[in-house]
Amino acid sequence: MNAPSHSTNISQIRSDIASGELTVEQSVRRSFDAAHASQAALQAFVHLPDTPAVNAANPAAPLAGVAVAVKDIIDTADMPTEFNSRAYKGRRPERDAWVVARLRAAGASILGKTVTTEFAWRHPGPTVNPWNPEHTPGGSSSGSAAAVAAGIVPLALGTQTQGSVIRPAAYCGVVGFKPSYGTIARTGVLPLAWSLDHVGLFTTNVADAVHVLGLVSGTDAGDPHALNAEPSAGRPGARRIGVLSKQVGGAIDEAQQLALDRLAARLASEGAEIVEVDLDAELAEAANHALTLMAVEAAVTHGDLAERSPDLVSVAMRSLVEEGRNVPATLYAQTRQLQLRMARRFNRWLTETMGLDALLVAPATGEAPRGLDYTGDASFCAPWTLLGVPAVTVPAGFGPAGLPLGAQLVGAAHGDAALLSLAQWVEARTEWKALVKTRFAAAN
Repeated sequence: MNAPSHSTNISQIRSDIASGELTVEQSVRRSFDAAHASQAALQAFVHLPDTPAVNAANPAAPLAGVAVAVKDIIDTADMPTEFNSRAYKGRRPERDAWVVARLRAAGASILGKTVTTEFAWRHPGPTVNPWNPEHTPGGSSSGSAAAVAAGIVPLALGTQTQGSVIRPAAYCGVVGFKPSYGTIARTGVLPLAWSLDHVGLFTTNVADAVHVLGLVSGTDAGDPHALNAEPSAGRPGARRIGVLSKQVGGAIDEAQQLALDRLAARLASEGAEIVEVDLDAELAEAANHALTLMAVEAAVTHGDLAERSPDLVSVAMRSLVEEGRNVPATLYAQTRQLQLRMARRFNRWLTETMGLDALLVAPATGEAPRGLDYTGDASFCAPWTLLGVPAVTVPAGFGPAGLPLGAQLVGAAHGDAALLSLAQWVEARTEWKALVKTRFAAAN
């Protein structure tokens, strides 16, 4: 199996519909047919309707004709939302999640529900990597990343509590965007850890992520944990980028480091200022802090089910719940305080002390691991999730096994627009398109 040599995108769909070359129905049907045709091999979806659910909105609506795949922990009123859990088999929400309602209001058509790990935590589903079915697509937003990478849909929704948007996007060779904490309201999204959960986007290019973010960002009274901070304008056109002398998640593969080094050199040759920096030592423990918060909060959300019906809950989730119940209340409170202090310190360091517009970091150790039982190491994403800062990964090359490698950009809290603007500039300077074209020319 190979991912497509080209993928449709939102901009092209909207252009084709505006010109009359394509109708809304034809566009959605194309995604619908692709989803059904690929399902046996890819297993990206846990639910696909028998007929496409075409949104009857005005064809001039900003997402008319755009089919969207939705991670199966995000409620949809017209489709099941089962969390990849036997305990919730057949569950039908009464209403759409806030973000799904926003998408429908913008004209989007919800194509189907994508595979997630159970409750978005470790116990994987059957989805395979579109580039090689013997490798994981990453998790927990497995099906969403695979559906975009396979060219089925130009947009999919995912969530990230550690690395569940950025890592699968990097593994599958697509754009993954995790906005600042609270940027997209989580009403109707199953929580794993409310102090860490983010709704994120998978697209084929950064411009589409920019377009969609403008339509789905906002707060909702049903998401009491969201922040109401004003967005930061950043520095328009500024390109001062920090690279790490040592990756915060640990050691990375040689191919991943080479991809980052080559990209940094290319950016420097195009006018970016590349600065080697060292992060505060406290960030080395970020993944452990995140796990403490996650364990306690998961125990609150899923503890009753794990105790009442342990046979319906995976060992991974039961272990997380047990770990959370053994965390002292004082440690949890101290960790929450530390999370907020670290976030403030990081933002001051990034923007004031170092004067950086972003960090260029690894999204993972390298290529997607072989096998489907392990979805990869989230340590390279967890610090930015803990801090609540925006992060975006763009495809940057291929590794020795012929699987995609990504490059992650991290910005200041609520500087989402500035980070995405920089990411568009970086995306245009990667070798990705040329490498994909060469790869498929050789294959054919």
